[in-house]
Amino acid sequence: MTTLLTATGERRATTTVVLLANFMCNLDLWVVNVAITAIGGSLHGSSLAGLSWVINGYAIALAALLVVSGRAADRYGAKRIVHAGLVVFTVASVLCALAPTLTALVAFRVLQGIGAAMLTTASLSLLLGVTPVDQRAHAVRNWAAIGALAAATGPTIGGLLVALDWRWVFLINLPIGIAAILLCMLRVPRTADRPDAPHPDLPGAVLLSAAIAALVAVVVEAPAVGFTPAVAVAVAILVLAGAAFVVRTRVHADPLIAPGLLRQRGFGAVNVAVLVFSAAFGIMLLANSLWMQDVWHYSPVVTGLAMAPGPLMVPLTTAVLRRYGRGVRPIVFVIFGGLVFAVGMAWAVVARTPEPAYLTAVLPQLAATGIGVGLAMGNLLATGSSLVPNDQAGAGSGVLNTSRQVGSSIGVAVLVSALAATGQSVRGFDLAWAVAVAAGLLVAVLALLLARRRETVDGRDGGSPVGP
Repeated sequence: MTTLLTATGERRATTTVVLLANFMCNLDLWVVNVAITAIGGSLHGSSLAGLSWVINGYAIALAALLVVSGRAADRYGAKRIVHAGLVVFTVASVLCALAPTLTALVAFRVLQGIGAAMLTTASLSLLLGVTPVDQRAHAVRNWAAIGALAAATGPTIGGLLVALDWRWVFLINLPIGIAAILLCMLRVPRTADRPDAPHPDLPGAVLLSAAIAALVAVVVEAPAVGFTPAVAVAVAILVLAGAAFVVRTRVHADPLIAPGLLRQRGFGAVNVAVLVFSAAFGIMLLANSLWMQDVWHYSPVVTGLAMAPGPLMVPLTTAVLRRYGRGVRPIVFVIFGGLVFAVGMAWAVVARTPEPAYLTAVLPQLAATGIGVGLAMGNLLATGSSLVPNDQAGAGSGVLNTSRQVGSSIGVAVLVSALAATGQSVRGFDLAWAVAVAAGLLVAVLALLLARRRETVDGRDGGSPVGP
């Protein structure tokens, strides 16, 4: 009986730690987007291009290290990586709050992204390790639900915190992080390490980070300043780091991204769709915050409340699909998700005016894009996961989430580039929203091609339509 109670207590402690970690990582995405305008006003001399690195520095570090952290969890034990990730994320959050300059803030955001990468993959592994097999589906649903809760409450929480001071956006992580660190240290059971597991490919992650950062720098800077020496250096880094990463992937015994994984039928196309859709999402999220604060002059609190209906639609849509969408292949929902998202962004182009008109110009767009995200993103990830063998599921998930973060960074860069090229005018927003419309349509087309190709294969092989 004592052993059973101990195991139950450890499982509850582990679940609590994992959910707290997931909540912090997801909350951070939303609150920082709401805080960008306030950060720019506080750190004088900050351009929009410079401020974009507050978002992209975090996303790039997270993208490049997701697979590495998963490998590290396998080799050194999930608890050890989660505990280290909590410490890094919490300390980095405090440093962000204390940052005296934009350069320091970006550097600390990169550190925060490293902590988030350690938490994102290792925390779910830790949770599944203490959960009985028959309860794992429920545990994963709870893990996903806490992310949805953070998304739904993030804009409002962000607005309230920014009203006090933008530094509270980062300080809010301190009590949550300390509680999770202590609980992890004292109550979460030790997980087995595997010294025979492959070493994480850190050099590959560095090369990938450099290539992504250089790409984002070119997209952000070139339209505003032209082909300057700094842009030329960024192009050179992109080419050299990208080529070195490809070579390392081909010759390394256990590369960051296994070449065979991308050759899995349809998996590469799904990753392209994830990247494109995430770029559109990145445009939508930051553009809404900037528009309402910089054009309509909403306060951070009002902006946060105004943005909340969008993320609220995501879990509602997911719940409806879970109840009424049984028997329908996930890729079918992706088709409609891309179309609905495109309609929402097209509405932004057509309906927005410099005068505030929230109910007619913003609310319909938020509802449509929220439904589009609920239809498309989860089902894209599910489709991608179904296309890789079970023994490569972890690696496949890491690649999909890497594509997601890279896409988000590119989307932010496209928005900043469009605004810079048009003198931060309304036309710049329209241009970026038009790119998001095209991205939504492209995702729908890619999903349709994937669905038709799978039907052709199933018909030729005489099998039933399973998977995407």
